[in-house]
Amino acid sequence: MTSGSRKSEVGDILRSLPLIDGHNHVGGPDLIDHKAQSAAEIVRGLDVAGVNKAVIFPFNNPDPTEGFKSANNYIAEAVADFPSRLIGFGRVDPTDPAGAVREVERIGADLNLAGLKLHPRAQKFMPDHPGLPAVLKKVSELDLIVVFDSGSAYAPWPEMSELANKFPDIPMIMAHMRQGDYISAAKSAPNIYLGTAKVPPELILKAVKEIGALRIISGSDSPYVSIETEVIKIRSLNGLYGSDKSNILGLNMARILRDRNSAQTRVS
Repeated sequence: MTSGSRKSEVGDILRSLPLIDGHNHVGGPDLIDHKAQSAAEIVRGLDVAGVNKAVIFPFNNPDPTEGFKSANNYIAEAVADFPSRLIGFGRVDPTDPAGAVREVERIGADLNLAGLKLHPRAQKFMPDHPGLPAVLKKVSELDLIVVFDSGSAYAPWPEMSELANKFPDIPMIMAHMRQGDYISAAKSAPNIYLGTAKVPPELILKAVKEIGALRIISGSDSPYVSIETEVIKIRSLNGLYGSDKSNILGLNMARILRDRNSAQTRVS
């Protein structure tokens, strides 16, 4: 086999690996900006981008207690409609600890979703909120994954890494890489993964250099950014091996899902 044909074969293998967009909103309309996205619309976006699967979770809701229940039901229905394409995460409001714990139980045990999206800024809670440990304990019991909106005044990085270290068995994907020393946070908590949603290419490259490609999760934040745009951004990163890009674009999320024994998700 010549060098050129060997490189071509490696390229074909890398292109055949699963692509998973790890950050998408489905349902709506959003409380603040009124954005919405249906299950069928996101699947069309996956098809356009050539992406296998998407992690989906609800938008912000005007009634986080009852509203998130309805929104979580919609996520479960979307997954049922497109089981080979969508990976469902629910949402709860930790400022209502008892209600949030009950809903996490329902998310994992009844709706059979794979994880949880927590948004400190939207629900106005800090990492040291007294209701959060009970929620994360239930997350741990159910082997769920957590996506955090991070890098805001409500989610400072030192406190987020401290929280992650208190629950080292929970994979925590910190979205956006913004406002503070997220690199140090990830270095101090090995269960922290950094998400690429709305992150400039140069900051992604810096994160790969500092903590390695195996700790980076690609996500578009659709419908705010198209899935195709995110794929192009990662594939265009200069200085990364093809294997690094494949890990970021899907293999890392696939490993997390596999390791959490998610009943809903089979990555082929």
